[in-house]
Amino acid sequence: MRCGKSTSECARLDRATLRASGIARLERNVVSSQRILSLKTRLNLGLVAWVAMFFSILIWSLSDMRAGELGDSTNYYCIVLVLFAAGVAVWVLLRNGTRIQQAFPGPLLLLLCYGVVAMVSSLYVSAHAFYSMWKGLEVVIDVLVIAAILSYPQAQNSARTAYRILPVLNGVLVIVFLTEAVLMPQWALSPSRGYISIYMRGAMPIMPENAVAFLSAVTAFAIICRLYRPGRMSTKLCYLPFLCLSLLALTFAQSRTSVVALALALVVYLLFDRRLVSFAVVCVVCLLAVMYTQAVSVSFQYMLRGQDEALVSSLSGRTEGWEAAWQYFKGAPIAGRGFAAFARANILGTTGLSSLHGALFEVLVGTGLLGLIPWAGAIGWTLARLLSLPGNAHPWFRSPVGRSIQAEMLGVLVLVLVRASTSSGLAMHQDNFMLFLTVLAYASSMRNATRSSSDDERSVAIAQASA
Repeated sequence: MRCGKSTSECARLDRATLRASGIARLERNVVSSQRILSLKTRLNLGLVAWVAMFFSILIWSLSDMRAGELGDSTNYYCIVLVLFAAGVAVWVLLRNGTRIQQAFPGPLLLLLCYGVVAMVSSLYVSAHAFYSMWKGLEVVIDVLVIAAILSYPQAQNSARTAYRILPVLNGVLVIVFLTEAVLMPQWALSPSRGYISIYMRGAMPIMPENAVAFLSAVTAFAIICRLYRPGRMSTKLCYLPFLCLSLLALTFAQSRTSVVALALALVVYLLFDRRLVSFAVVCVVCLLAVMYTQAVSVSFQYMLRGQDEALVSSLSGRTEGWEAAWQYFKGAPIAGRGFAAFARANILGTTGLSSLHGALFEVLVGTGLLGLIPWAGAIGWTLARLLSLPGNAHPWFRSPVGRSIQAEMLGVLVLVLVRASTSSGLAMHQDNFMLFLTVLAYASSMRNATRSSSDDERSVAIAQASA
């Protein structure tokens, strides 16, 4: 006998050795799962497609279009990027076909249904069917790209990287727009009747004031969260200039919605990250400013932006378009009247605004209840998953980094939802929709990851009990 003992004793020793090695292996898996989310950025093909979809949003020039025409069918830059992203996403999903269930969590499937409904709704607006179908196709491709990102192993890391890409790209645009404001103010600045006499917008790429303000708010929020997170002080000091630039761009863009969204997101972050001292300090400073300075008057004038009370109460005229959209919705409540195209052609006018500036009404009038139910369901389901993540008692959410990231994603969702109240970006392929997809991907992938690690912990306990 190799063990120098009887056959039965050798067999028992072998079983004990195998059991011990199995327990050790499971324990290593559990220990590694304590840091369930890696903070290192790892690129994959899905993320390449994600960047392509972001750049497809940017507008570099305005072409002359015929009267009554919607969209620019000669914008080959956008078309090529979107089709490239679609091809990459499909290839990645086919390559990672064994993880297809992981790639399409429930909320993402609802958004896929919403995108398909949006495409089908183009049948109801025959005069602008191609424009409507293309806008719906962009939503579907956004969903496929985020699914491709989730199809890789350690999906939670890929989801986190997809989110981190957006504030970085937004930060680059902030610096570009501020540089344009200094070097070519005739294109980047426009006069304003408000407390600040100028608006700042994007000249190259072309971007309106509200969009500049929102990407500045997203960048500032991400930097503030990073400053609170454990890390080297030298690194945090490097972030401070970028925070100042982001807040400067937000101030000169003069968007009420983005300012309110950033304030609410910061409140949510401080509360859920248990930064109660910081929250108390902010409240005390604000209270003192209200009592002893002209902060209230200055803030009121800034938010008024030189408009009269009637225009402010109508949200710069948005409510008139929303009322018209509601009446059209009541005439076709089930399937809608044509995604993206009907509102532009029949409510706003082909030469007017490009959207209803309200995601809910954009969905209602464009896709009806068939689109509203999966769209709203995906938002509600994502919110429920995000709020329930710490409830599984996983140690990651009790760590300073884990709690901070969880609070950050809740703040991002607040940014998205507040922005959606006066923008249609959450209803179609825009930065707001892409930002929401990263929150959805984080919530779903973290739910799966924490469940897997909990199973490992239970396996360790069972193995140790039977040893």
